[in-house]
Amino acid sequence: MATDNLIKFFQLQRQIFGVCPHSGNLFRLSDCNIYVKKKPKPDWMQKIQEEQSRLDKASERLDSKEDEIKEKAREAGRKEAIKVVKKIDTIFNPLRLNPDDSKVLFHPVDFIVFNGMKAGKMKNLILMDKEKKVAGDKQLQRSIDKVVDKGNYEWITLRIEENGNIREE
Repeated sequence: MATDNLIKFFQLQRQIFGVCPHSGNLFRLSDCNIYVKKKPKPDWMQKIQEEQSRLDKASERLDSKEDEIKEKAREAGRKEAIKVVKKIDTIFNPLRLNPDDSKVLFHPVDFIVFNGMKAGKMKNLILMDKEKKVAGDKQLQRSIDKVVDKGNYEWITLRIEENGNIREE
């Protein structure tokens, strides 16, 4: 009988709610820490919860620091990569072109450079090709040069749709 009364007592306390006057949060009476004159010494469960909270905060600080270190390492790696590329790039760097702006074609020209594309502001379009030794290739280079000089070209935008159809804009 005493056990039944004790169980009923705790079941009732789970059904009584209150509102914290400081935070405005809702709580169950059974979750309350009730004390009279002074706050009681922390029990083992409170100590574990406080330690877990401290570890969680330390983990968050560590994660934040790790992200900062990774970003600094990425930036240092980018700068180092740019330095290495400048040393070995004999094509674009001497002309002050960004190699990321170039696309390799090889035929009829070696590269097409969308100058300024990486920076988000196109300046011009450059067709790059090394001087050809074979007569047929030289003739093709001269032909391309004449087309550009005379302005005998046009820009057509073709879009490939989801269904595979190609439409001109």
